[in-house]
Amino acid sequence: MQNDNDRGARLRFMNIDQETSRLLAGFWPTAERALPDLLEAFYRHVTQVPELAKLLGSDIPRLKSAKGSHWARLFSGRFDDAYFNGVRTIGLVHNKIGLEPRWYIGGYNFVLSELSALAVKAHRWSPGKAAAMVRAINCAVMLDMDLAISVYQEAMLGERAERGKKVDVLTQAFESKVGQLVGRSPARRRS
Repeated sequence: MQNDNDRGARLRFMNIDQETSRLLAGFWPTAERALPDLLEAFYRHVTQVPELAKLLGSDIPRLKSAKGSHWARLFSGRFDDAYFNGVRTIGLVHNKIGLEPRWYIGGYNFVLSELSALAVKAHRWSPGKAAAMVRAINCAVMLDMDLAISVYQEAMLGERAERGKKVDVLTQAFESKVGQLVGRSPARRRS
């Protein structure tokens, strides 16, 4: 679970306030209607990269469902425990499957472009509303990326620390064994 102080600091830094949350929640019905086409275009884009196509395999229908649920949570405007825990899970899964952050960021670039175009189209007769909506979407998407990549990095650093501990144990065992062998060598006994 996210520390409330850290959560508040992140939200403030990303300029996410009550107005941002209100705008996101108001935009969700528009985004939800476009979601099937957006997800179809997203996975068509992603699977053009052979490495990603192989990584995703036959999981695309399940991933579409999971991504739709996540976006519903994101666009609810409630940046609560459920949202933060969901993003944490996403970051851990991306780390586990070896999805490089560059692919995650690139994928979100695609999504952000599509969502921004959708917001501009929905508010084409009101440039001020369109600009406010695009800003809210940018804030939410950047927060989402920040959190997922932070969790990914946290997991990688944890794994690195564990590997370091294992190397230290092996090094100590090796040094001990070498010390025992050197201490018993014939040259030492003669002295």
